Amino acid sequence: MIVEIGPLAIRWYGLMMALSILTGIWLSQRMGPRLGVPSDLVDRIAVPLIVWLFVGARLGYVLSHPGPYVADPLEILRVDRGGLSSHGAIAAGLLYLWRVGRQSGMSPWTLADMCATWIPAANVFVRFGNLMNGELYGDPTSLPWGLLFPGVPGGPRHPLQLYEMVTSAVLFFVVQHWVGVRRFSGQIFWQTIVWMSVVRFLLDLLRSEERTVGFLALGQIAALALIAVGAWFLWRGRHQL
Repeated sequence: MIVEIGPLAIRWYGLMMALSILTGIWLSQRMGPRLGVPSDLVDRIAVPLIVWLFVGARLGYVLSHPGPYVADPLEILRVDRGGLSSHGAIAAGLLYLWRVGRQSGMSPWTLADMCATWIPAANVFVRFGNLMNGELYGDPTSLPWGLLFPGVPGGPRHPLQLYEMVTSAVLFFVVQHWVGVRRFSGQIFWQTIVWMSVVRFLLDLLRSEERTVGFLALGQIAALALIAVGAWFLWRGRHQL
């Protein structure tokens, strides 16, 4: 927590989400026209897209962690207690962009490419929030950069949040280059999703306490699904040129 004044509490994760939203809107306004998305359309869809992303992220988390919510469905509305899923956000975001594409006559994949220009930056902010919350850490490690997390036994842990922040920062600059060399709609989005999913799969190998199916964590199963879907879309796009 950053500061608490009576009932008002400003938390690191909330601040990072706010920075993600502001960065996403700014980059969409800047990069959208370069991809053929009119500025007025960017302004029109910004707020609804944010709502869809949050609702999808919350529902994705609830569906993957149903236990507490079966007993008390009202807990679904307690977003202040955390619980968001990036995979749910992706699904909801694509559904909304498909709807916008039908209404505007624009390819939803072009809109998705626009969103891909800020997705890695948003991930950097969100993972910093996870770091400050002391969550999503890895297995115990003796490496010099291992971190101690309050209340977590086992000594220093792999700071997976930092690992993902670094890889997402690199990807952010790579994505800006992809904007200038895009060959088909959806290319930037799916290349971004595949890259981030590969990173997520590899990093989750260092979360042995989260394994649910053999050596796989729940996030790795979702990552493999996104890698497969993304590879198919990229293959299809290249063969339709």
